[in-house]
Amino acid sequence: MKEPGLNLIRRFQLRELNLDFMGYELQPNDIYTFHHLIIPSCKNGPYEEWNGAILCSASHQYLHIIEQVDKEIFLAITREMIIENIKGYLDPKNLLQIHALLEKFEKEYIETKKCKFDTKEEYFIRPFIEAPLIRKRTI
Repeated sequence: MKEPGLNLIRRFQLRELNLDFMGYELQPNDIYTFHHLIIPSCKNGPYEEWNGAILCSASHQYLHIIEQVDKEIFLAITREMIIENIKGYLDPKNLLQIHALLEKFEKEYIETKKCKFDTKEEYFIRPFIEAPLIRKRTI
């Protein structure tokens, strides 16, 4: 990962919290990835801290599936991650809102089988978000 991504990991203490910007835990043998928030990489978005969120591979893949299926939910999740980036920390309020948006997506598209796509079990494994956010790395 390039320096801006490593800076986000350090600044947000993601290794210590064992969480990404969407509230997913980093699983054994997984990696953190850089997600472009404001200007996407397909539009030559810069790999800069202000334009990024750190996601584990499962949440990153899932987010892009959501983007293809329901742009409104994708943008709402992105908006919450932008707010986290601006605040400089993972706020339980934002993480709970992201969790609610993911549940909304799952009720609308997965439970009803309205949209068919390959799902992975790890898309649905999300920890309970504590408030205040005090966590210890589990891997």
